[in-house]
This record gives sequence, C-alpha cells and structure tokens, in this order.
Amino acid sequence: MWKVFIIICALGNPCVIMEEDPMQHYTDYDKCMQVAETKHNMIKESFSVYGFQVEKTEFSCVKVDNLTNS
Repeated sequence: MWKVFIIICALGNPCVIMEEDPMQHYTDYDKCMQVAETKHNMIKESFSVYGFQVEKTEFSCVKVDNLTNS
C-alpha cells in the first residue's frame, strides 16, 4: 500500500510536510503518484494565490508496510 506526501517550502516559513486527511492508501504506485501530482499542483497554486513565494516543493508516495486490502 502507498500513501501520498507533499513537501512545500515557502520563503520566510518552515517547510511543511502534508499527508491526505483523511488518510487514503493506494494499492498501485502509479495511481498514488497521479493523485500526489494533482494535489501538489493544487496546493502549490493555493500558496501562490495567498501571497506565499514558494521556494521548493516535492511530492511522492511512500510505501506503508503491514497494510492489506482487506
């Protein structure tokens, strides 16, 4: 199983690590990365709309052990 994480670093603020809430888990890495990219772009755009200068961003999916589909 995989979960999304996104890191946003805006000038003058500490970097923020974000996860989905409520947490979603994906059985397929590629599907997880599609979701991560979409959410990343939405969040990055929102930061800009509210006047934050985004310095660095990153998104990926991390494998979560000990989870099953059942």
